[in-house]
Amino acid sequence: MQNIAILSYYSGVIERGVETFAFEIANRLAKNHNVTIFQAGNPKPFQKFKTIQIKTVIAKPQTTHGFLGKIYLDSHSLKILLFSLSMLPRIVKGKYKFLILLNGGWQTAILRVVTKLTKAKMIIPGEAGIGSDDAWNLLFRPDAFVALTTSQANWAKRLAPEVYTTIIPNGVDLSRFNPKVAAKKLPLVGKIVICTSALVPYKRVEATIKAVAYTKDMSLLVLGDGQMRGLIDSLGKRILGARYLRLVAPYDEIPAYYRAGNVFTLASKTEAFGTSYIEAMACNLPVVTTTDDSRAEIIGEAGILTDPTNIEKYSKDLQIAVNTNYKNKPYEQSLKFSWNKVAEKYSKLITTLQ
Repeated sequence: MQNIAILSYYSGVIERGVETFAFEIANRLAKNHNVTIFQAGNPKPFQKFKTIQIKTVIAKPQTTHGFLGKIYLDSHSLKILLFSLSMLPRIVKGKYKFLILLNGGWQTAILRVVTKLTKAKMIIPGEAGIGSDDAWNLLFRPDAFVALTTSQANWAKRLAPEVYTTIIPNGVDLSRFNPKVAAKKLPLVGKIVICTSALVPYKRVEATIKAVAYTKDMSLLVLGDGQMRGLIDSLGKRILGARYLRLVAPYDEIPAYYRAGNVFTLASKTEAFGTSYIEAMACNLPVVTTTDDSRAEIIGEAGILTDPTNIEKYSKDLQIAVNTNYKNKPYEQSLKFSWNKVAEKYSKLITTLQ
């Protein structure tokens, strides 16, 4: 049994992506290890692991940080710095043997120094994806870098061949996301396209709206919020009218909305992984998304890879997907990403690094 600390600033603040990873992995590793999540938000009740809330400035996630963000001097990065410094005494006192870092930037730099002194092992999941943030993480030579896809692993090995790199994807809670969930009733007509996304530029939700409008007989449900909400809502209502609906739904209700749809799409420029893809597939929705190696690996035969910059092609691919009988292929593809399987791989990684 090992003492494991997971450093997750946004846990207790939001419930998506990295924060879901922190909760699900901690809950499962806690069966055989002493696990603690260090977070800025309020802890959840009735969990198997320990939570330590670090009293610090809490801010909502940002997707763009400008020039200062590139050198980790923007306000977001400085909040991560403050959070990481504030937890140091407890990290040292807790004598943790494994640290799983989820916030990058200053957190990686600070904890690399700490692990050199305490001999703890530093594990960094590649949640940022191929790019400068995970390149920074690799620069500090973690004891293990966990790539989420094969293409990310190949990139990491080229950039830092001396770093131990393994492939472990993110997961899905199959008890929550599955085809047996009762569907929500929606005030939409025709085949329904579901898009779960933060409303930020690189997600390209506006392209999805245009592609659905091109079909003439499909509706779009957008689940999400963000800085572009005004533009997205204006465009959706103008060109789709009653065929457009946007909601901000609690995470627990997302599966019911997926079950109300006929196809899922998220046409973002990049995704480190895209947990929403496997959540949608777990509800047996086929997926239409951007063509790249990572998403081809995730989606398999459970959907269509497309070019969202070509609205006509994107629209036709959505129509093909809703009119194709995928049977249970999406759900069967999602079974590869069970959180239980993911946790088993992390357990093996910890054993390997001992």
